[in-house]
Amino acid sequence: MSATNNNAATAKTIMSKMLLSAYEGWTIRRLADFFIKHGISGAPVIASDHELVGVVTVSDIFKFSNMEESRRREALRNYYRESCEIDLDETSLREWSGRAEQNCTVHQIMQKEIISVRQDASVSEVAAVMVRNNIHRVVVTEHKIAVGVITSMDILRHLQPDGHELRLVS
Repeated sequence: MSATNNNAATAKTIMSKMLLSAYEGWTIRRLADFFIKHGISGAPVIASDHELVGVVTVSDIFKFSNMEESRRREALRNYYRESCEIDLDETSLREWSGRAEQNCTVHQIMQKEIISVRQDASVSEVAAVMVRNNIHRVVVTEHKIAVGVITSMDILRHLQPDGHELRLVS
């Protein structure tokens, strides 16, 4: 690939079109299984109507799993208030918080701010967005619909297209 073609590359040319999405209603346990099954560490989150509503990563699962007990109970309480209009008593909350990964959903742990780029964004623009937001993946959208995803590894592959190994200098 020539330097000219390399500089003309856009998000569309380096994005992965195989877009694996998580549903906001999945349990955290199901999300973890999904990540393991597909060997991925994050995914866009869609609602039941397929609208893009957030992004979730392995880090979000880790943060939730290591959350202190009182915050986990509060997450459960909020979930049941929002979804079922039920206000759980403290005894039920204590019992259920031990199984929070089975009782809480992706919606509760996902990042609701969606950082995306247009398909015609240059690769350098995509990289700048990722660096500025300290993220490892960005959703590519067209008319507010997710059409692909670009990871930091996709950008590295783009920079090293011919597969030559770099020699480490000591």
